[in-house]
Amino acid sequence: MTDQLPTATLKPQRRWSFAWLVPVLAILLAGWLIYSAWAQRGVIITVQFGDGYGLAPGAAVRYRGIVVGEVRSLQLAHDGVAIVAEITLHSHAETLARTGSRFWIVRPRLDIGEVEGLDTIVGARYITALPGSGDSRRSFVGLADPPIVQWPDPNDLEITLHAPSRMGLRRGAPVLYRKVEIGTVLSVGLTSDAGAVEARVHIKSPFVQLIRKQTHFWAVSGIKAKVGIGGLDLEAESLETVLLGGVALATPPDGGRVVTTGHRFELEAAPDDDWLDWEPQVAIGRSDLPQGSTPPQTVRMRLIWKQGGIVPLTTTTKSRQGWGLNTAAGLIGPRNLFTPPDKADEGTIFIEAAGAQQPAPPTPRAVGSHLARGNRITNLGQVPLSQLRRPETPEDVLVLADTASSPMPLAAARFVADGPDLWAVDPAVSVDQRWHGASVIARSDGRVIGLLVIKDDDEVRIALFPSDLLEE
Repeated sequence: MTDQLPTATLKPQRRWSFAWLVPVLAILLAGWLIYSAWAQRGVIITVQFGDGYGLAPGAAVRYRGIVVGEVRSLQLAHDGVAIVAEITLHSHAETLARTGSRFWIVRPRLDIGEVEGLDTIVGARYITALPGSGDSRRSFVGLADPPIVQWPDPNDLEITLHAPSRMGLRRGAPVLYRKVEIGTVLSVGLTSDAGAVEARVHIKSPFVQLIRKQTHFWAVSGIKAKVGIGGLDLEAESLETVLLGGVALATPPDGGRVVTTGHRFELEAAPDDDWLDWEPQVAIGRSDLPQGSTPPQTVRMRLIWKQGGIVPLTTTTKSRQGWGLNTAAGLIGPRNLFTPPDKADEGTIFIEAAGAQQPAPPTPRAVGSHLARGNRITNLGQVPLSQLRRPETPEDVLVLADTASSPMPLAAARFVADGPDLWAVDPAVSVDQRWHGASVIARSDGRVIGLLVIKDDDEVRIALFPSDLLEE
């Protein structure tokens, strides 16, 4: 028997090579670069203008002062009576490519009451854009002139005034109520049959409640001259009305219902004497609060006291001041506007509010941890307790001191609960001492939730109304 020798079977070894990953990664990288370029390519739109005004390819498109696109090319329209600008909007500005967006060329303009585009005297022309709110769109017709009202509110009102002549009115003229501007004249022109003049008027949303069926309008353009025994007396509303003209209005106490957009009024040449005596009680709102909400009437407060000096028989009058709220439960304000220092002389401590003085109570009634209250001011409107509210958690607010000035918005993220009746305000928020006692209004429903309190060390707190006050 022949011995069989063992035989070896050779098996090929599999060796993995990573060389094939190189082209795969290259393909993935190229795909990512292509996608990134595609995603950032922006949006291409066309805008037709009646005149180019020196606009050139490469000109910037701006929104809120920053560049959001550029002009790719310019060419004549097919009919030859306009130019068409092809524009690339950056990807982050796609919201400008919507129905209702407005575009116009910024160029030097020097007109009565209007100066614009001075930076383009030596620099390049550019296009300014304002976004619309409609569906996506790629072609637009630009404006010949910038809009008078660039940021209209959905609750604004637009009415038409009818007059036998222009009466000195111009585009951009102010609309005045008690010499306070509440609107603007948008346009002035002839009616379709050329038999009269029509003026389109825009009324800001906070003042819409003033415009009622029985409201009367008259022109206040020009300068009035009266010659009497004392000589020549010149009278004008303002320089703006002298240059642009203007419209004034008055509403009787029983003025009827509030009108809607499109209502027509007659424009008179001068007011009747009794119009100027009308005092309607109309709640004026704010555009930054929910529709129908009216801000509370704040009260300027001052605590006055006398304090003996170091030298015998010498005294010094001292004071603290801030804001308060005249409610149905009494005058509410920061506690230190009701409580003088221990060194104050007895019998010399007074609270001054709304032009009247009242002796400070020996022991002010506490309202929570940082507020106090005194007697109601009888000759001033009172904020009902139903307009006050206690919030459960921090929320977005407006801080309002003087109702004639702009409020200070504060976001909920700026607050940290600091006890049951306090929110601490982020130290990064700079608040002037003049805001001490200002009303804090919830942006969600327009109700007052507390007062702003600034301590001597400049720590800022929101002092909330306690539950027991709201239950009275």
